[in-house]
Amino acid sequence: MKYIIAALVVIAALAGLLLYIGDDVTLLISSSAQTGFLAFSPIELSWQIAIILSAVLLFFIIGLWSLLGWLWRLPARLKSGFGLRRRNQALDAMEDALVAGAEGDMNKSRKKAERARALIGSEDLGRIISAHAAEACGDVTEAQMHYKAMLGSEKTRTTGQRGLAQNMLEAGNLPAAIEQSQAAYAENKHALWAFQTLFQAQVADCQWMAAIETLALGESRKHISKDVARRRRTVLQTAEADRLHDAGQVHQSLELASKAAQMSPEFSPAAALAAKQYVASGSPKKAASLIEKSWSQAPHPALALAYLDLQAGESVKTRAKRINGLVKHNPAHRESILLLTEEALRQEDGVTALSLLSPLLNEHPSARLCVLAAQTETVLKNPADAALWMQRAATAPREADWSDLDPSGESFDYSAQDWRRLVFSFGETGELIHPRAERQDPARLPSVISLPKNTPKDSLTEPFVETSDASISGIKQDISKPSDAAVKTIDEDDLAERLDSLLDKPSP
Repeated sequence: MKYIIAALVVIAALAGLLLYIGDDVTLLISSSAQTGFLAFSPIELSWQIAIILSAVLLFFIIGLWSLLGWLWRLPARLKSGFGLRRRNQALDAMEDALVAGAEGDMNKSRKKAERARALIGSEDLGRIISAHAAEACGDVTEAQMHYKAMLGSEKTRTTGQRGLAQNMLEAGNLPAAIEQSQAAYAENKHALWAFQTLFQAQVADCQWMAAIETLALGESRKHISKDVARRRRTVLQTAEADRLHDAGQVHQSLELASKAAQMSPEFSPAAALAAKQYVASGSPKKAASLIEKSWSQAPHPALALAYLDLQAGESVKTRAKRINGLVKHNPAHRESILLLTEEALRQEDGVTALSLLSPLLNEHPSARLCVLAAQTETVLKNPADAALWMQRAATAPREADWSDLDPSGESFDYSAQDWRRLVFSFGETGELIHPRAERQDPARLPSVISLPKNTPKDSLTEPFVETSDASISGIKQDISKPSDAAVKTIDEDDLAERLDSLLDKPSP
């Protein structure tokens, strides 16, 4: 359209020029040559004819030039047209290959991938399409073959390393996954995938110290936040300390465990392990300091057990003083209240124990709280109330509150698999896992305090040990039948009042 407008403008300008000049003025063309081609008789033309002939000649030259240019470009245009068609066919083949892979049609996916590779004319891109199609089909072997072929090209080397590392990690070939991701991370400091794959593979292979080095490198390259890196490093150091302890390398284990506890006081396994080794090495004061610092951040039943084991054979007064000192570091926490309750029961102070427990019992008490309430009622010489609380303990929820620890066993008896999970669970959220509770292993009833010697045997069972649901049912039947003599000594009005206040009071 723009060319037509331009031509019309030129014609209009030419017509105006012709009208302006008129036909009275003529143009005389002559030559001074006497002989030859340039010798001709004078030619007399009007300026109008001369202008028209010049315009026609100009348009002819422009048209001829355009024709020659079009003919010159014609082969390239034909080639481009064929290339566009070929590219569209290649894109269709790539799409079909990936769709067939997603559908699980391995043969169709492979054929379409080979056609796409032939149409594209790029070996590198063809390998990528073939590898993705094989992965979509679940053919790991073929995908790895294509990824290995990519390692020979500088352009696709990183792509091949990533594909191989991730495939090897999923297949459980951890050494190969570590090799590929480590090489990629050394070559490209911005490769976030390489850091993540390398760290996961090292953790999965229980290479705790190597994972710590990778973590430090990732933190320096801003691939992980400082808090998450700190918590992960804490778990890794504690896992290595636990391994060293089992291997008899106590000094190295203590050094790592204490560093982990100082780094993240809220990580109870590190504090418990370090405290245990400090006590074994004759440094109970260091163990106490470590436990107190950890208690101030995150009280845990395992820390309370470790704290009680610091001094053997101490007097009741001294022990109570130490426990009060520990509680002061985090007095409002639930575990602090329960620790004071347990100490009150050891001293046969049922009134104090009841006053501490009452706010917690007004909620939805767990089996641990019900057992403590039963003990409290036993100390207060109320065996019927104690029996009711023990009945509730048999059916109350057993929360993963670590209340069922074996006082004479390992508080955190983590396996290698548990440590691997902890690296990520605690690293991301700061929460401990409780493998035995998650696996639904046979539960232990919450540990109970040794009761006074004059406690009626039929008012409460002996201290609890590891038990099954069947044995819990037996306990329930035994404790639900206090002796007639004991029942007669209970004031019925007092019993009704206590049941109203402790058992049936709605949650606030």
